[in-house]
Formats: sequence, structure tokens, C-alpha cells
Amino acid sequence: MFEPEDEEPRYRRVSDIGRSDLFEALKSLAGFAENPFLVMQASQLCHVDNLLNGLEEQVLQQMAEDDPPRSTMAMVQALSPMWIFAAYELLRTWRQRCEEVIKLAENGGFDQKASHLERELGYRHYDRELRAQQLRDAQERPELVDQMRVDLRRTEMGFTTLEFIRVALAKHEVSKKGNKKPIAFAPGLALPNRHTGSMDYEMSNGGSIIGYVSRRDIAETIRFFPEADNPSDEDLTGFRHYMNPHDVEPPGSNGSTP
Repeated sequence: MFEPEDEEPRYRRVSDIGRSDLFEALKSLAGFAENPFLVMQASQLCHVDNLLNGLEEQVLQQMAEDDPPRSTMAMVQALSPMWIFAAYELLRTWRQRCEEVIKLAENGGFDQKASHLERELGYRHYDRELRAQQLRDAQERPELVDQMRVDLRRTEMGFTTLEFIRVALAKHEVSKKGNKKPIAFAPGLALPNRHTGSMDYEMSNGGSIIGYVSRRDIAETIRFFPEADNPSDEDLTGFRHYMNPHDVEPPGSNGSTP
């Protein structure tokens, strides 16, 4: 679990992770805490994260035994993709809301959009009312829009990594721009991380392995959102290139499709 003596361990002990840390980290994102539905889902995501942390710790403690905890491992393997899907959709929804607010701020469309959401439907639609109010709040608080821009940048690397794993799990494809989506290598296959017991997923494109990421890595990334720096344009550009590698063709292939 630990690196050489003069280095900090890569992963914290489960006992050092606050049970509400992930929840609080998500609420710290601009515009997140003002939406009770996002907050509700963040709480649910945090509860399942706590459950998985405990199960993963059991897997880690018993991995070296002659009879490893196969039932616990199977449960972790089953729940981890579900948690990843939920984490992705929650962050995707928040990012989409922020992008909408930023676009409306740039083109002066707050009033028109809010009025459209507030129009009479013949019944009360709570989420439409909520979104209209949030748009009017953003119109009156330009600093909130500025913080959304910053938070989108600060969370882009973590979200893109999460998206890469989610696409492989859900679509059996490599997450790439463009219409051509390479087939993912062994999508969904995961093995316990030897430091945490969390499921490790391979990030690959053809025969090239980009890296490995575990469910714990994703959760820790979210927990540290409040401390994440605003990356430079150069860092973001480099990361985007790294996460969108060139297609890898088999030896002797001319790139044509049969």
C-alpha cells in the first residue's frame, strides 16, 4: 500500500476518508448546491461510495488468502460500473447546466429562457420553476457565471477520465472525437487494485494502453475538486491530446474498412 519510505502513500486509508467528503466536494461546485435534485443525487452517490469503500477494503485485506472473498469481489465488480455511470451522469448534468448558463450570459438570453420556463402549463412543474430561478440568479450574479467557467476547467481532466471509462463500459467503444469510434479492448474487464481493492480499469486505444484508473481514483478525484487548480491552456491542450490519441491500426493495415 505504501511507496518507498520517503514518499507519501498514493492512497489514503479508508478510515482517513470522511464519509461526507465526496458529497461536500460536489456541493462546492458553482451552481451545484442551489439545485436540490443534484444535491439529492450527490448524497446518494456518496452513500454508495462509502459502501464500496468498505467492500473494497475487505477485498484488499483478504486478497492474499488461499480462499479470497469471491462473493465480495463479485459484488464490488457489479456495483463499481453502476457507481461510475451515476457519477458520470451527475457531473455531466451539472456541466451541461453550467454551459447553458455561460452561453446565455454571453448572448444575453437569460430573460427569454427564464420566461419560457415560467410559462403556464396548467400544472406546477417544480424543476422548470427551479431552473428559471437559477437563471435569474445567474443573471444578477455575474461572479457566479465566472466561477462556473473556472470550475468547468478545474474539473475537466477528472470528468474526461471518468467519461473515457464510462464510454468503454457502456458502449464498448473508445471515447474519441469524430464519427469513428474504435472498439474498446475488453470493455468492463476489471481486476482489484493491489493497493485499495478497488476495481482497476484499463484505458486503451487499439493495442496502446493509455493508463489505468480505479473506481477509487475517480472518487478521490471528485473529493479533491475543491482543491483542484485552474489548469493552464497549455496543460489542458496537452491533456486533450493525450486523451484523444491517434487511431491504432494493425500492422500492415492500410486503414481501409473491409
